[in-house]
Amino acid sequence: MKAKISIIAGFLIGAVLLYFAFRSIDFRNLLAIYSKVRAVFIVPFVLTTLAELLFRAARWRLLLNPSKPVRLADAFKLQAAGLALNNLLPMRLGELARATFGAGLFGIPLLTVLATILVERALDVLVLFALFAAAAWLGGITGGFLNYHSVMWTLFGGVTAAMAALIFSDELIAHHWFSGFFARFPRLRLLFERVAMGVKGFHSFRSGALIFLYAAGQWLMDALNYYWIGLAFGLGGVLDMYRCMALVFTGAVAASVPGMPGYFGNFEFTLTRVLVTWGVPGNVGFAYASYAHVLSYMMITLLGLAFVYQMGHSLGKVWKQFSSPKDAA
Repeated sequence: MKAKISIIAGFLIGAVLLYFAFRSIDFRNLLAIYSKVRAVFIVPFVLTTLAELLFRAARWRLLLNPSKPVRLADAFKLQAAGLALNNLLPMRLGELARATFGAGLFGIPLLTVLATILVERALDVLVLFALFAAAAWLGGITGGFLNYHSVMWTLFGGVTAAMAALIFSDELIAHHWFSGFFARFPRLRLLFERVAMGVKGFHSFRSGALIFLYAAGQWLMDALNYYWIGLAFGLGGVLDMYRCMALVFTGAVAASVPGMPGYFGNFEFTLTRVLVTWGVPGNVGFAYASYAHVLSYMMITLLGLAFVYQMGHSLGKVWKQFSSPKDAA
């Protein structure tokens, strides 16, 4: 029942945001805007999207390698599959599917794989926030989320503390304050040890630095894609890389709000509002946001689904397996 309520609420929120995004749009004017898009910029967009997926895969591989060496190609395939399933299924079931597929393919305990994905999400928050703060400072961006800087820095501090606790979880287990407790509960100790293996990649300075660099590269590729679409729409005079990074941050915040699969409505509404504050007409802002969103959605979903079926799965089988807590367990 809770899952059904969550799914319905997500669709309702997405539908409401889509309504507000579409409310003042002149559709004839919108078609005219789309017709003038310079399609040549789709080529660098595709290449940059592939580079972004490669950064994601390289980062995940480094997180998994302490448990068992993983091929970059397999990490790439599962990253694309997980993102595609997130685009099609509610409740981010793609992440659970990626963890389960990865545990089977790599021969790594499921809890360890889940821990690496948890670290990915925490790292995304830290790195994206740092890049956004740098872009806002260097690019002179004000307003918007920056009006809530105290809340944002509090969130940043909390995620940093949680990340540090994950990274040093094995040291915490071995500390004399907790060793007696875990000695009395060996199964709990085993659970923590498997989770701790998901952050072993940070115990090497080189590996830890590369993990952060790959995370930054991933988000920079995302910002570059916003820039390519800006050029396609003739917005090169408005959108520099600093503002594109702000759009990436905006899109990530929009995706954190419950919505329908693919977060249609969330992206269009929030990105259009930001673009309007930079002097972009509403119709052009909506056309830009929807074009970038649909293009990225189609590419990642088609690529990821191809990998899902290549691995012998199907969308229906994945939904049946992971939509029920009992089945997922």
